[in-house]
Amino acid sequence: MKGVPNPRGPEVFAIEGEKRAVAIREEADFTAAPDPVPEPSEPRRGSWLTRAFWSALGLLVSLFLLDAVWSLILSLHQKSVLAGQVGLALIAVIALIAVIWLLREVFALLRLRAVAGLREEARIAALQPLDSEVRALTAQLVAFYAKDPTTAAGRAEIERSLGEIHDPQTRLAIAERALLAAKDDAARAMIASAAQRVSVVTAVSPRALVDVAFVLVQSVLLIRKLSALYGGRASGFALIGLVRGVAGHLLVTGGMAAAEQVLGQVMGAGLAARLSAKLGEGLLNGILTARIGIAAIEASRPMDFQALPPVLLPEIVKKIISQEKVAEKPAV
Repeated sequence: MKGVPNPRGPEVFAIEGEKRAVAIREEADFTAAPDPVPEPSEPRRGSWLTRAFWSALGLLVSLFLLDAVWSLILSLHQKSVLAGQVGLALIAVIALIAVIWLLREVFALLRLRAVAGLREEARIAALQPLDSEVRALTAQLVAFYAKDPTTAAGRAEIERSLGEIHDPQTRLAIAERALLAAKDDAARAMIASAAQRVSVVTAVSPRALVDVAFVLVQSVLLIRKLSALYGGRASGFALIGLVRGVAGHLLVTGGMAAAEQVLGQVMGAGLAARLSAKLGEGLLNGILTARIGIAAIEASRPMDFQALPPVLLPEIVKKIISQEKVAEKPAV
């Protein structure tokens, strides 16, 4: 019919299109940013059972040991009064040694924690070298090495520079050079010696198991020596913690991959082709030992390398390769 507007004309479609667009936008906004629903934390089933089990087992073992010791003392006393007294004296000596060992372990853990704290404060002071913070850090470093006779000259130099040097960055550099320069040189020598020893022994060893055992023993001894060099007391539980820290550092940085990369860069294809398989394996073991030593330095040093050059793997590798070249020459 004429004169009757079409109910589905352009205006109706436009209105419906706007409504549909608004609905789509609202739905999109709703789905794009939903309200976060907190996930219910599931209770740790069996945790209290595990703690109860190990607590009961520990108490049972302790009671068993006490009963065994008490039975031994009674048996000795029944046989002879003198034997019972000797048994009591020996038990007292063992208990005293155990207490001393525990105190040493606590002291070693505290020393390692102090090293970690000094390293963290040194990093903060290097980023923001304020005079008060640098003075406090320098005083802590001097106190940390107060009983180390090898740092006597360095501590005296730091005391002289306090009144002459007013720049915090320069004072921090003087403290690092005065206290750690000689220790860094000794650490380089320790790492090179251990790496060369591992390289030679594993190159001539006929058993792979002997190679693995020798590398592990030398690595642990190297970590302990480096920790003692920088002021730590790595023994027992403290040594286990330090070894775990070094292993974590190697996992992050890729110890074996870095060793192989440096081996290829320093040696080159010519020398690598001339080396025998066993000699190359010994060389790679030595480089890995050196990498462990460098990681131990980073975990044991109370300051990061800033004013002093760091201990680099290529310089250790060159020393190992020089020895391998000598060992490769046939005897005349």
